[in-house]
Amino acid sequence: MLRSPTRTSFSLPPSPTSPSKRSRLGMAGVANLFIRIKRLEESALGRHNTVIISGEPKTQPSMTEACIGHDKLPVEYVDHFVCRGGVNVALLLRATRSALVEHVELFGANGLINESWECTISGPKPMHNGAYKVRVRYIADAVKSSVPDPRRPVALDKAKGIPGLMTIIKRGDD
Repeated sequence: MLRSPTRTSFSLPPSPTSPSKRSRLGMAGVANLFIRIKRLEESALGRHNTVIISGEPKTQPSMTEACIGHDKLPVEYVDHFVCRGGVNVALLLRATRSALVEHVELFGANGLINESWECTISGPKPMHNGAYKVRVRYIADAVKSSVPDPRRPVALDKAKGIPGLMTIIKRGDD
């Protein structure tokens, strides 16, 4: 007798193990699956990175003449911040520059010339607490100067951040 394909009976092939011996996922296994799925979704969406740079190295006008003929020590300082609510790049630059000046004072320098900086802002992950990861890289030459350091980063006009009330949650290693 001929049967149409829609009317055939469908049966599963016999499984080598009985249903009671099949492995079942516990709570931890299910949680791990959800974590893996969430990570895959986040990596598929990709995080938006914003890079802001100061441009060519610059020297504060008051430091230009005071440091002629002095030895220069090239220095670089990288600082990491986790911020919520927004990113005030100018404030983070001031904090990073102050930390750099404190470090170069240990070497007998009291000022910076040929300054440049780079700020990388990683946007918040979707469905998270809205925290931004910020990496500030400050490069300069440390010098001994007769004029006090102005304690102000160069090219602050280029320091465009993310609007909002910034709260620094964490500062230090990434």
